[in-house]
Amino acid sequence: MAKQIKVIHCPHCGSIHKREIKPQVYQCQNCSTEYYLDSDDTHIYHHYEQPPLRPSSAPPGNNRLPIILLIGCIAGILIIYGVVVGFQPKKASTYTVSNFKLPRMYYDSFVYTNTLTGDPVYLRLGTDRAGKGNGAEELETHAQFNRVTDGKLLVDRVVTNETFGKKRCALSFKTYAPDLIYAIGCNTQLVQLDVEHNELKEVTQEVFKDFPQLSSGVARLDFDYSKAMINVMNNEGKSYFYFPTIHRLVETQAQAEEVWKTEFDRHFFEFGYLGGPFDENRDYQLIETTYARATGEVKRQNLTPGRKYFAPRILHQDEQDLLIVVNTTAAPNPPLTIQRLDVKTGEILWALPPDTYTLQNAVKCRQGFAIEYRRGPEADYVHGVLVVSTTGKIIQEYTLSRTE
Repeated sequence: MAKQIKVIHCPHCGSIHKREIKPQVYQCQNCSTEYYLDSDDTHIYHHYEQPPLRPSSAPPGNNRLPIILLIGCIAGILIIYGVVVGFQPKKASTYTVSNFKLPRMYYDSFVYTNTLTGDPVYLRLGTDRAGKGNGAEELETHAQFNRVTDGKLLVDRVVTNETFGKKRCALSFKTYAPDLIYAIGCNTQLVQLDVEHNELKEVTQEVFKDFPQLSSGVARLDFDYSKAMINVMNNEGKSYFYFPTIHRLVETQAQAEEVWKTEFDRHFFEFGYLGGPFDENRDYQLIETTYARATGEVKRQNLTPGRKYFAPRILHQDEQDLLIVVNTTAAPNPPLTIQRLDVKTGEILWALPPDTYTLQNAVKCRQGFAIEYRRGPEADYVHGVLVVSTTGKIIQEYTLSRTE
């Protein structure tokens, strides 16, 4: 029987391309499979071998090599840049670490009136970090004086005093006259506020040099808030009483009472109660007290009978003016209102709109009144000074942030 001519396909990949490697045995040129035909063309048998891997364009080896090469390139560029910059002529830097200065940290303040200009001045004490070379630094205390009406810095003085300056003690102030304001620092130092030249002066030795009782030194100072005097203790533990306005020092409480009666006329206002200690429904009364040293006569009266006050206090008083601050309601922490009263009749001349702040102190100035205030966390502790006219109009609000 004649054989049919058929196209021989590779049994593995189907390719017709082949070569005969021995009689009736072929090898696929596509996949290298070997196969042969039986005598009757009925079966095709094949033998398959895995073809050798074709060489890749990327050489075999560590797959981290590209990363290593990249790092090497970057390192080379940095080295070259460093060499080039190193041989460049050096230029003067416009910014160095030593030029950076932390903001001043304020810890005390006081508003007063400059007696030469009549303008209110805001005094603040704060500390700077001062560089001393070779990386060393120390805290430096500053007394900063700003004019309230426009915020202008009048003078910024370094406080070199070893006690209240170096120890950064807060100062407690007391005004004995418009041109006589003292402060006590660290409980031992008497400091005078020069209201003409805007300056703080430590005057402990200067003031007490005329008194041999204090030759051992001052151990403690305290303002007396019932009399215009200062309580003084020397280093031997002995107490004395000093009257600044008449430069008098006495040794006993009885002597102090006698000086107070014979040397000082008095006219002042305070909140109290004229009734008996066991009266029911005791309410605050605005008490006016007048004392004449010539006669020793004391007069006291309720200046505003029938008026009710919530947590009142005196903010400022002199012979012509009286400022008080009162809570608007009996509720805890209500808004406050500042009122100016007629010193003769107790009539309310004006009242500022209620507000929430803490009032520090107030002083009379040529514009009217300057009132130092400080707000709480709801206002991020802003603070400053209000300037209020004699008719009750706020004409200036010098406001500073908590970091200023």
